[in-house]
Amino acid sequence: MISGFVISKVNGELSSADGLSKQHFPKLNINFDSVEGEGKDLKIDYTFEASYKDGDSESSKEIGKLTLSGYINIQDDESAIKEAISKWKEKHSLPVKMAEEVINGLNFRCSATGTLVAYSLGLIPPLVISQTRIEEPKDEKQ
Repeated sequence: MISGFVISKVNGELSSADGLSKQHFPKLNINFDSVEGEGKDLKIDYTFEASYKDGDSESSKEIGKLTLSGYINIQDDESAIKEAISKWKEKHSLPVKMAEEVINGLNFRCSATGTLVAYSLGLIPPLVISQTRIEEPKDEKQ
């Protein structure tokens, strides 16, 4: 369960005011930069990025970018924390239920904060309306 949420850095850039009238919904990306923990506590450092372009083609130009970074604290039983750390070390991913909770929490918080920054720059708000669902990858042997 998420027990703490910190946005420690916010950056908004507008690289082309000319492209604002042609902007498309931003491409959103969430990265888990590091995962560490001990006992019942887990800390996940993250970066949330919204990239704005003036079209969908490969030749479209960047209009602007929003970047928010910080960390999330999770408290869970020791076995769940050990599993998360183990999976992170092995595959750079988290257990599905935990990943869903973290991504949905990040989408909500970062979309809300990012909206204020986007508005200041004339960019479309990076709002994520739906909840994210994750499926375990199927074994290649199956």
